[in-house]
Amino acid sequence: MSGHLFIINGDLNQVACDAVLIPTDGTVHITDSWNLIMRGKRAPRSFGRKLVVHIRSESGHPQIWLGNVGQAGSQSDFELFKPTVREFVKQAVEQLRTVDDGDRIYPWPRRRLGVNIVGSGDGGGSDKKGELIEGLVETLNGLVVEYDVDIVLVAFGEKPYAATQRARRRLVGDDTRIAYYWDFDDLASKNLVAQAQRLAKAAIDNQLVLFIGAGVSAGAGLPTWSKLLSDLAVTASMNSDVSKALSKKDLRDQATVLERRLLLAGLKLREVVAAQLDRPGRYALQHGLLASLSSKEAVTTNFDNMFESAARICGRGLAVLPASPSETDGRWLLKLHGSVCEPEKIVLSRSDFLEMPRQYGALMGLVQGLLLMRHMMFVGYSLQDEDFHEVVHEVRAARGGPAADGGRGTVLTLFHDQLEQELWADDLEVVPMLAIPYREDLLAEAARQLELFLDLVGYLSTTSAPFFLDSTYSSLSQEECELRGLLTNLVDLTRRSPVDSVGYIVSKFLSDLGSDTA
Repeated sequence: MSGHLFIINGDLNQVACDAVLIPTDGTVHITDSWNLIMRGKRAPRSFGRKLVVHIRSESGHPQIWLGNVGQAGSQSDFELFKPTVREFVKQAVEQLRTVDDGDRIYPWPRRRLGVNIVGSGDGGGSDKKGELIEGLVETLNGLVVEYDVDIVLVAFGEKPYAATQRARRRLVGDDTRIAYYWDFDDLASKNLVAQAQRLAKAAIDNQLVLFIGAGVSAGAGLPTWSKLLSDLAVTASMNSDVSKALSKKDLRDQATVLERRLLLAGLKLREVVAAQLDRPGRYALQHGLLASLSSKEAVTTNFDNMFESAARICGRGLAVLPASPSETDGRWLLKLHGSVCEPEKIVLSRSDFLEMPRQYGALMGLVQGLLLMRHMMFVGYSLQDEDFHEVVHEVRAARGGPAADGGRGTVLTLFHDQLEQELWADDLEVVPMLAIPYREDLLAEAARQLELFLDLVGYLSTTSAPFFLDSTYSSLSQEECELRGLLTNLVDLTRRSPVDSVGYIVSKFLSDLGSDTA
């Protein structure tokens, strides 16, 4: 089992990785788009004879490598950028061997590198994005095997994301070769490819609704719900015996006790929780993989803002309910238990949960409607989570009985539990990543298998539509060049059509295919 190339639609500034490659040129000109990750860092004056330069970062942050990829013009071939990409991977892997797991953002089983589509902006290859992306994807696929490292290729926007997936599809070939490129662990469940194909179809048909639990945020270094409560017990100055006894209580009752103890110390529970979770910085790979799917509707019981950061890429809007129900082309996230943005409304204690039906009845009705009309995919939940039980109970209440064939949702778990599968058989298709019972020593590897699985769903559910009529990507759609030519003629014909005409509707459709209709 080797390293893997992950592809997401995201912002490399914000993706949790061990090391990232920041593209620049021979004058070390770093554009403003990298201000977030370069804040407080000092760049060298020149590269000298080097292709890449390392800027050391503090513990808990990605190591930064500047790469000299600047080329003149807009027709540069990927071969001009390839040596820099290879040198980054080589040097980053060597340097990361000296970094202890405790200094990493998260102890991923393999070192994790982040790369964007180098050269596609001001780097010299802006008119040959298709050829550039094909070369980059092929090279990175070779490097993950050569160095046994995971690489996250971060495309900024729907066009480049769809193009990178198209380039990977050309590399992979037909679906019989999926098992080679998605090299699941020997302990993994044997039907993961078929399950990914099933969920990808639901995504393509706009039937997939994401339910996001706390496990997703763990990959960005945030504590799980139980770990957070354990940390709060320390903040409340509880001794070890009391903390141990408290940990055996229901999580909601733990929060109730901690709220009272913290109040005695002059602290407010919800404000302390918000401060713990409202960390500026990086979202997990799982956030990026989920946000890259074509699903427009998501529900979360998490308080943090990481999914929002992952979803708001390249100007894409996202309405966060109930706080900001603005128009965003139908894309929204329902935060069932509140947000760190409004600590006073966070749902934590037993009384908070009991108040939910009265205070948020309309929202729960929205959830029920979704559960009846769409296919639910639960990620980051334990089957023992009270949050999970609450949502599934809403499904049962809305449905009034067992799910009909094909009407069950899907829950992605890390380990196999036969009794749990029997327990949820009427409601959910339980898909464990590893076909073995829980093992703490394999927890990080099981989480990586989930990332591989979500990456496969993204690959299978992405079409060529977003870039099809953009001439800079034309090399990726040569098989349909005749159709592209016919549609390109329609672009000019409908460009200035009045809003009440059929031409305007056609123009909007062509825009969705990547045309410049301005």
